[in-house]
Amino acid sequence: MPLQPSMFDILATQNFLTRLAKEKAVRKGTIQVGVVGMRVDVRTCSADQLHCFVEGLDLPVLGYPRDTQNYVQLAAHGLTIWDVAKSRVEKDLEQWAPIVEWAQR
Repeated sequence: MPLQPSMFDILATQNFLTRLAKEKAVRKGTIQVGVVGMRVDVRTCSADQLHCFVEGLDLPVLGYPRDTQNYVQLAAHGLTIWDVAKSRVEKDLEQWAPIVEWAQR
């Protein structure tokens, strides 16, 4: 579940997660749900609000990929961080590693 550090996204996600928790496959653990904080600048109040919100969830937090222009610039060319030299996006790849690992289980 991608989640941006804004109150609008947090409130919308809270409603969605409440509905999702009622789904049989989620209740029985057939479908796993994890949270990914997207475009997070750890120096901001909104990042603190996001951390407080996800701490109250009974879901794994898979990571907090940083807010970087890499995503914007690469997407403009139809690319991802896995399509360019590792040296250019090394920090981003490190942040995505646990998310990818969890998704591949």
